[in-house]
Formats: sequence, C-alpha cells, structure tokens
Amino acid sequence: MKPGVWAEIHRLKEFEHLSGRAIAKRLHCGTRTVRNALESQDPPSQLRKARESLLDPYKPQVIQLVSKYHDISAVRVLEEIKKLGYSGEVSLLRKYLREVRPSRGRVYQEVQYAPGEAMQVDWGDCGRVLVGSTSRKVYVFVAVLCFSRLIYIEFALSQAKAMFYRAVVRALGFFGGCPDKIIVDNLKAAVLEGSGRTARFHPEFEALCAYHRRMRPIACERQDPESKGVVEAGVKYVKKNALSGRKEELESFEDYQKLAEYWPQKIANVRNHETTDQRPIDLFEKEREHLRALPAIPYDTDEKILAIVTPHARVHFDTNRYSVPPKYARKSVVLCASDLEVRILHAAEEIARHRRSFQKHQLIVTPEHRIAALALRTRPSPRDLQEQFDALGEGAKAFRLALSQSPLKPRVHLKRLLELARVYGKTEVLSAIEKAFHFQACDAAYVENILGQQRRRRGLPSPIPVSPKRKELVEEVTLQDPDPGDYDRFVL
Repeated sequence: MKPGVWAEIHRLKEFEHLSGRAIAKRLHCGTRTVRNALESQDPPSQLRKARESLLDPYKPQVIQLVSKYHDISAVRVLEEIKKLGYSGEVSLLRKYLREVRPSRGRVYQEVQYAPGEAMQVDWGDCGRVLVGSTSRKVYVFVAVLCFSRLIYIEFALSQAKAMFYRAVVRALGFFGGCPDKIIVDNLKAAVLEGSGRTARFHPEFEALCAYHRRMRPIACERQDPESKGVVEAGVKYVKKNALSGRKEELESFEDYQKLAEYWPQKIANVRNHETTDQRPIDLFEKEREHLRALPAIPYDTDEKILAIVTPHARVHFDTNRYSVPPKYARKSVVLCASDLEVRILHAAEEIARHRRSFQKHQLIVTPEHRIAALALRTRPSPRDLQEQFDALGEGAKAFRLALSQSPLKPRVHLKRLLELARVYGKTEVLSAIEKAFHFQACDAAYVENILGQQRRRRGLPSPIPVSPKRKELVEEVTLQDPDPGDYDRFVL
C-alpha cells in the first residue's frame, strides 16, 4: 500500500466520518485494504524488501576469485561457480562484478601548458581526390599551440618524410616563432624506434628541431593518443567542421588548398574555444611574445636524391619521368624536389627545372630538351666509322678496302667487327682479320668464326659480352681497353 492511499483512508474516516465500505467505494479499493490501513497507526514504508538473487549464495566465491585474479573475466567466473551449482545467467554476474571490482579505466590528468611551451602536430585522413587522371589520398596536417589553441592546417597528398618536415616548417612560419617543445606521435618521419622516453628520433627530424632554436622533440607513448589530446581534438574538429558537408565544394586538390587558407583564419581561430572559453586569436596575443624568433634563413626541406640520367635523357622520380638536356644522358645528377617543383643539378649547376606532377606515370618534357634531342639524332658518319676501324692496324685498313669492293654492306660489317674488338681485344681481332684477308674472305662472320676456332684450339671459352641492365652505370667508368690475352696467361 502506498503512503498516500493510507493517509487518504485515515482522512476520510476521521474528518468525513465515512464507513469502510464508503471509503473503499470512493477510492476504488477493497474493504480489506481499508481495514488494514485503519488498523495500522504508521504509514507503510516505500522501501521494498530486497529480492533474493540466484547469485547470493555464490557471492563469497566470486569475491574470492576476483581478489586472487584481478583480470579474470566474467565468463571464467561463471565457469567456476557453475561447478558449485549456479544456474543463473552471465548478465547477472557481470552486473555484480561491476559493483565489486574497481574500475580499470584510465583516469586522465589535465595538462596545463604555459605560453610558448609546446606545439602538438599530427596527421588526419581526408579521403581521396582526383589529380588529373590519378586518384590520390588526401591527408591533413594539423598543428596546434597548446596554450592559445591557435591552429594551422595544411592538406597534402602523402605523409612522406619530406612532406612532414615541410608542413612543420610552414606551421612555425604561420605562428611566427618557435615553441620550446614539439609533441609528435610515433610516425616514422620523426621516431625511428621506441616510444615515449625511450624513443629514438630520426636524425633529420632532430636536425630540423635543432635548427629552429633547439626546439625539443617529445614523443608520445605507444597507443596513447590522449597524451597529445590537444591536436587529436584539433584533427576531429577539422573533420567535423572544415570538411563535413563540403563534398561538392572539394572536387580538386586546389579546392582543399583554398580551404586551408580560409578556414583557420575565418572560423577556427576566431571561435570561442570550448576548453579555454576564449578565442584562440586573443590568447595568441599573450603567447606570441613567448615564442622564440625564427631563423633568418628558412630550413631546407627539399627532397634530395642521387640519380642517373637514362639514355633517353630522363630522370625518374615518384613514378614520373622528367626531361634533362640530352648532353647529360647517362650522367649522375642530384634531384631536388619540393611540393611545387623539381630541380635537377649536375656539378652544382641547375640543368633543368619542372613543375612537380602528383599524377602517376607521367612524362614531363621541356620543349627545349626535345628539340636538342632531335638535333642529336644522327648516326656516326661513314668517315668516322672508317677511322675507328683503321685505327686497329694496317691489316684492318687493307681488309676495309677489300670489303668496300665486295657487294656486301661495309657499314654493317665494320660495326660488327668493332664490337668484336671490344669483346675479344684489338690484338686478337686484328690477327683474325689478317688471316681472313689472306684467304680473301672479307666477312665479319668469317672473322668471328676464326676467333672461335683459335680459342677452342687453346682450350679457352669464348668471352661473354657484358650486358648490364642499367648500361649507364658502366659507361661512366673510364677503363683501359681490355686485353683477353692477360686472362689467357693466367689460365695457362
């Protein structure tokens, strides 16, 4: 019986002097209920008597198991108490374990940062975009000053090391100074191995930090993103506010770049921040004077790669091919790439410059390079070929004159004989040429046959021509003309 019903029954009896039957009729209850209420001088208690649970007899055993094994699961406890006769469900056991077992959740401590003390940086994934005909992933780099919550964002098409360093330098330029610390996650561009206090930083990242007024790098513990919660919240804010609902506006990578210029200054940094209850741009005025001045010369973040120009006067970079002047074919060069352009240097001199392409498998050719390559597309003149062949000796000159009187094509045979001289050596080929001329057999195939016979007679194998996969790696080396006779002497 509810206390209100009990009180009403007593009021109707004492003040209105109604009978028990009349009270029951008015309150729509039984006469027995009215009689019990009138016999009771104290109102009924609202507290219900606790119901007995199927788990009650087994609670001591549950407490004992949890005390002994702190991480034991509810399923394992259920398995043990079922042996003792428990017939209830695991849900009842889980509810009881939540009451008796202390919470295993981590309790986070809010970190307070002084002005100019730290900057947190991180990457976020933003989906894909078409760059020309190539689908590329888009990432957002977010940097936040921990005191003022001033935010800087930059969109990129990769998370490569050079891209990360470039974004850090631009963020410092945006803030107009260097904080004491830079807090990073365990990305490979910053941390080679370990985490937290045991982290071993990338030497190039350490060099970048040292260049910017000895900014101290701090690495988070592994699988602990909350330790850089300021920038984590910043990445979520970018995705929910800057990117959400703009799918139709962000059709190209240039649209992302325009958003990165507009959104921080017009929205993010002028809003009332939820944590500080102030605008980041206002708090930054207090933090600005605590940032250390930037170096006079910006840090060089260009990618530098040693490369060898192909025989087609091309340099490969990021799946694309860039042209160079044809006179540098097969030479070693240094490729310097930023996110805007690709420069190619030879002997500290810039020989080509191209706008960087973020498409895949493209050929980027400067018209001047193409014209210069067409001008060089000439075969050796017959005179040059004759002079090279006559340089083998007097016997070679006589052989050439006899070959010019035959119906054969002299150019084809002279080129083949010069190739044999490169493989077998001038001395051995000249001897074979003189023997072939003695028998009036002025033919490159006949000379090659004589060379093979001579080597078999001496029990020597025929030499194998060197055919490297990258010919330019060999052709830059200057060596004396080989003489297979030297090897013959070693064998004999």
